[in-house]
Parts: sequence; C-alpha cells; structure tokens
Amino acid sequence: MFIESKLPGRKALLYLLLLSGPLVFLFFFFYYPLSSILQGGLTDDQGRFTMSRIGSILSDPYYRGIIYFTVKQAFLSTLLSISLGLPGAYLLAKYDFWGKSVIRALTTIPFVLPSIIVVLGFVRFFGNNGILNRLLMGLFRVEEPPLRILYSMKAILLAHAFYNFPICIRIVSALWSRLDPDFEDAARSMGAHGFRLFREVTLPRIFPAILASSALIFIFCLLSFAIVLVLGGGPRFTTLEVEVYRLAKVSLDLKMGSALALIGSFLSSIFLYLYIRLQRKMSFAEKITADFERKRLSTLLKEPVGIFFVLYLFLIAALIIAPMAAVVYTSFLKRSGWGGSTAYSLDWYIRLIFASNLYTRSILNSLFFGFMTIILALPLGTLIAYLGSRREIKNSIILESLMMLPMGVSSIMLGLGYIKAFQGFPVEITGSWYAIVLAHTVISYPFVIRSVSSMFRKIKPSLLEAARSLGADSWQLFWHLELPLIKGALITGAAFAFAISIGEINATLMLAGPQAMTIPVAIYRLISSYNFIGACAMGTILMAISFLTFLIIDRVGEGIG
Repeated sequence: MFIESKLPGRKALLYLLLLSGPLVFLFFFFYYPLSSILQGGLTDDQGRFTMSRIGSILSDPYYRGIIYFTVKQAFLSTLLSISLGLPGAYLLAKYDFWGKSVIRALTTIPFVLPSIIVVLGFVRFFGNNGILNRLLMGLFRVEEPPLRILYSMKAILLAHAFYNFPICIRIVSALWSRLDPDFEDAARSMGAHGFRLFREVTLPRIFPAILASSALIFIFCLLSFAIVLVLGGGPRFTTLEVEVYRLAKVSLDLKMGSALALIGSFLSSIFLYLYIRLQRKMSFAEKITADFERKRLSTLLKEPVGIFFVLYLFLIAALIIAPMAAVVYTSFLKRSGWGGSTAYSLDWYIRLIFASNLYTRSILNSLFFGFMTIILALPLGTLIAYLGSRREIKNSIILESLMMLPMGVSSIMLGLGYIKAFQGFPVEITGSWYAIVLAHTVISYPFVIRSVSSMFRKIKPSLLEAARSLGADSWQLFWHLELPLIKGALITGAAFAFAISIGEINATLMLAGPQAMTIPVAIYRLISSYNFIGACAMGTILMAISFLTFLIIDRVGEGIG
C-alpha cells in the first residue's frame, strides 16, 4: 500500500522493517486501546454491533447540548485566538525591534506550559478574590469584585485564547516573513493600499497558514480538559472531554463514555487531517519564497496605526505575564486562601525540598516520566518522520496521517482506552508508572514528528542524490548527512516530548495511582481542596521546569510550525 513496487527489493524490505517498529508499538499502545473504545461504544451488552449508544447520545438533548457547547466554545476560542494572533504575526514578520526574540520565544508557551498552570494563573489573577479584583476594589473603594470572570464562558474563552494565540503568531509569521515583498510593491504601484492591499494581495498568500493555525487551535480547544473542568465551574459549561471523564471515573459508565469519546475524536480527526494537508502546503511555500530586509519598528510608530500596535504589545505582555507572575507571588505567601496576609514565607518550598511527602514524590515522578518519554518518543517520532519524508514511499500523507492520529484523539479517550483494553491482563497496567509513560509517549511523539519531518523535507534531494552517486547507501546517508542536518530538530523534539510529559494531566488523571501522582495531578488536587498556596508552589516548580525546557526550544528552535 505504502511502499512502491518499483523500489529495489532490498530497499523496500528495509523500509518495511523500519515501518514495522512504529506500527507494532502503535498497535499495542494506541490502536488496540482505541479499538476497545470502538467496541465499547459500538456494541451492546452481548457484543453485537449497534449504533444505539451513538443514536441515544445524538437524540438526547443533554448530550446534544454538550456537543453543541464543545464545538461552540472551540470555534469562539479559535476566532479570539486568531484575532489576537494576527497583529503579532504581522509585527514579527515585517519589523525588527528590541525584544523581538523575547516575543518570538513566548510563542512557544502553549507547547511547553501545562494547561493546569493556565488554570491556576487565571484563578489567582482573575478570580473574584484574585489580584486584579483586589486592586480594582482598592482603587474604586468598592466591596464587591468589579470583574466576575471565573466560572463562566468568558473565563474559558480567555484562557483558551491566552493558551493558543501564540500558535497563530508562530505559524502565520513563519509564512508571512517569507513572502516576497515585490508582489505588494507591484500592488501599491497600481493603487492598492492599506486594508485593500492586505485583503487582495497579502491575505490570500497567508491564508493557508491562518487555516493551519485555526485547525490546530480548534483541535486543542475541542480537546481541552483542565481549563473547562476548573474554570467552567460545573455542568453548565461541560464539554465532551469533561463529560467522558465524569462518565468513566464518577459514573463508571465506560460504554457510554466510549460512545461519547468516539464523537469527539471524529470531530478532531477531521481538523487534524486538514492541518496536516495545510502544513505540507506551507512547507512547499517555504522553498519558493524569498527572504527580505525588515523595517525598523520606529517607522511603524510614525504612522497613525502605530499606537494600536504599541497598546497591543503591552496587552499581550500583560496577558501572558500577569497570570504567571500571580502564581509565583502567591507561592511565597504565608497563609492558605485569599486572606489579606502580606507575610511571606518559604514554608511550602522547604516542605517540598526537605520533607519526604506525596508532593515531593510527584516532582520526582514527573521528571522520571519525562525522561522515559524522551527515550521512547524521540526514536519513534524520528523514524516515522524519516519514512514520511521519503519520496519513494507511496501515499506518504496517508501514512503520516495515520501516525499523527494520536494528536487528534483526546488523551482522556486514550486513558479510558487503557482502562478498558488492559482489564484482566496478567500484568496490571492501570495505575502503574509504565502505563503513564506509554500514554505520554503516544501523546507526545506526534510533536516529535512535527519537529523533525519539516527538517527532513528541507533537505535538498540533489544533496542526497550527490551522496548516492558517490556510493553512499541509505544508512550512510542518514548517519553522515541527514542526522547532522536534523540535530537541532531532534533536540527540539526531545524538549517538546519532555515538556508535554511533565505537563500532561488528562490521561494521567485517568491512569495515575497514589504512588504515580505527577505535579499537574497534585496541583489539581490542591486546587480542589482550596489549598492555593500549595498549588502555586507546585505550579512555580512546574513553570521553572517548563521554562528551562522552553529555553532549549528557543535556543535551538528548529522544525516547529
């Protein structure tokens, strides 16, 4: 199906052997658990195929409302994220200015910053008794919080926009910065200026990047769990992910949870395929466009629209930094709760460093799971990226789509699949450390593929042909030519795998036993018990680990987009 018959038999056999490794791994730890979800959602109690559960969900007003709200909040969140991201993409693509590298580096945030930290930051900064409302209450001398944002649709949309608008900035600016300015100069000479120039000349050329970032953001918002679970504040704002978790862990109705998870995965898979197609189109565009000299930001500030971009930069900096700073600040307070204590203390950090307790163990667990995830996800993702980039392999986009499917399947669904698939196994899977590592590997290796595959495709075929003409075989080509060229992307892929592992909460919350608790799970439990200072201390440690990972990605920064 994938390997062209015209290939030499030895080379075709080599590709088949290489492909067999990822297929075996994914069969046992992704497709087999996924099939258990299919079986649970599409069979009756006697094991016969039926669509009755899917039909009952689609005919039930309660579940229809959940599906509608899930799609609605994902669409509105995507729209808000794109609206916030496009001005930033324009600035990064067209201008050079002091602090540009910092802004560009911040666009890595949604990939390395765990969602539970976003939740914690929003609770601490935007909460009814949070820092912002307390400042406003003191400023206006009122007793009621002026801004009631939490536990509402506004909180969900703002948190999703905060988490995802950097994706738009990164993907769109990457393409926009490579557009040849001669087209715009020609349009100006013909009288096109301002918004008309953007609408008729620039927008059609960056539209694939806008669609690609929209598809990716929509997937992330559709599969969002921790943000909706905490900031939604109850059943009024329940999404598919939250309802699947409730059915599986609270109601213990695995079959109905499986059926609901299938509907969510069907929706996300459509947008995943769209994203892969658009990403490939953008990779092709990179080869045919030119680099150019960018203007200084001071030229923009002389124009009337300049004040808008200045305010935009301050808004983005505040939106990103303030919630995170609120988490760090709270971690040094002496008392739990939102009381007006101004005393500072290192109490929680001392307890975490010097006392042997469940929270200290969760830090060690997270680091261990992260390194184990690198060991598994990096070779797996690199091998798939290598095969997907081979021109000799027929229908490589289908192969890549099948291998990237975990990116479009919710990690809640994956955790549910592990619970269902490995019930009754001689070796206990659920609740074990290796179940979490395997789940983290499946979740993170698509990001390794994204990092490495784009670098593979940038290698000029003429370079490979020249090496072959000198007698190099496939192994020598990879080891001596391709591997040195993709080294930066490999480091980036490893950093992403580690960051995703230490920040993952969805599948971990489903699978973790008492001895396998991670930092995000500990933070969620501390928030649930209203121990916000403890949660912020754990969150600060998680941010510090994520920040170090973020520095690696920013310094290397190859292959993502």
